[in-house]
Amino acid sequence: MEIKKIFNNNVLLAENNGHEVVLIGKGLGFQKKVGQAINENQIDKIYTPTEEHWLSLFNELIHDIPPEYFEISSKIIRLAEDKLNTKFNAYLLIAVTDHIHFAIQRARDDIVIRNELLWEIQHFYPMEYTVGQEALQLIAREFGITLAEDEAGFIALKFVENRTSSQSNIKKGTEMTQLIRDILTIVQYQLQIQLDETSISYQRFLVHLRFFVERITTTAKNQKSEQPDDVLYEHIFKKYPQAFKCTQKIMQFVQTKLHRDVSVNEQVYITIHIQRIINELNQHD
Repeated sequence: MEIKKIFNNNVLLAENNGHEVVLIGKGLGFQKKVGQAINENQIDKIYTPTEEHWLSLFNELIHDIPPEYFEISSKIIRLAEDKLNTKFNAYLLIAVTDHIHFAIQRARDDIVIRNELLWEIQHFYPMEYTVGQEALQLIAREFGITLAEDEAGFIALKFVENRTSSQSNIKKGTEMTQLIRDILTIVQYQLQIQLDETSISYQRFLVHLRFFVERITTTAKNQKSEQPDDVLYEHIFKKYPQAFKCTQKIMQFVQTKLHRDVSVNEQVYITIHIQRIINELNQHD
């Protein structure tokens, strides 16, 4: 491999067998010049774009964002791959870098954006969230700034979204989209409403459904589920009968369509989301 462009001592654009790649590693570009060979022992991470669009996005971002943000993002991605035992596609470098840069800018301006899905992320993706927390520690050491825990949730979401897009082929993605549409249709029919796609409750429900469908279509049928909260289930059943009835229709659909049982806890969470939609509708009446 030889150097095509030096962004800083640790981030390079190189050519490898006729293809452009982005390399990150401590001291890779130190006292080096374009055209020189690269010491491959110093490479921590190689990003090989499979689409021209990736390199175009990277070039745009590298002009607007200091290279040290790419370095910290690469460290976080490597940490996530080790802890989550998975591989992400190259687009995650761009997504994480852009997010961290913007998050630090907001923090320095004392602008806080709350993560409305933080509870869901902590509960459904605890391992990703834990890595997100470790990412905040790396960021604090690198930039001397402490980000709110909401950001750990946002970073965790990047892992979830990238892994889903990496592992899902077009057919599966289409099937998941159709399942979500079918569930939304059931909700509208059961509640006799037209869902407001601009409302907060709808947006949160839509994100939850995406995660829900991912879990029930990728998790092994015999995988041990979490301990059911029967007390909460009973409380929800009594307090929100309309929403609960709607949830049961969704459960029947899932059972018929996928031959999968849905956990008690999952039914509780879906019922709560549906109740939020009902509450929001009642406020506008």
